[in-house]
Amino acid sequence: MILIIGGRFQGKKAFAEQICKEKKEHHSQNAGGKIADALEKTGPRIQVLPDFHLQVRKALAAGEDPDSMTRKLLENPPEVITLDEVGCGIVPIEREERIYREAVGRAGQLLAARAEKVYRVQCGIAVRIK
Repeated sequence: MILIIGGRFQGKKAFAEQICKEKKEHHSQNAGGKIADALEKTGPRIQVLPDFHLQVRKALAAGEDPDSMTRKLLENPPEVITLDEVGCGIVPIEREERIYREAVGRAGQLLAARAEKVYRVQCGIAVRIK
């Protein structure tokens, strides 16, 4: 699995698509749906799962444990996952936003520990950090 991290609109999805283009055929699951729905529609293996941080937000909103969701995903991980770095900058006043940022950070750590490669993308430039 390859994890691609970076700020919002920095080129993560384009880089993920570039990686998969080399494999000729890929399927990207929109983060608007749930992971379970994606697996049902596409089979057991999604190649690109963009915006995983949005899945974390959905899990929190539904009262689910994002760590458990991430571990379940890692049982059959997609080839590429993109994740926004949300822990940088000013700490939000709202408690829910602080909880969200912490949950995304933990998810990122779980994903990075399991990933074969990790890239950080800034200004469209990918740098391998693992």
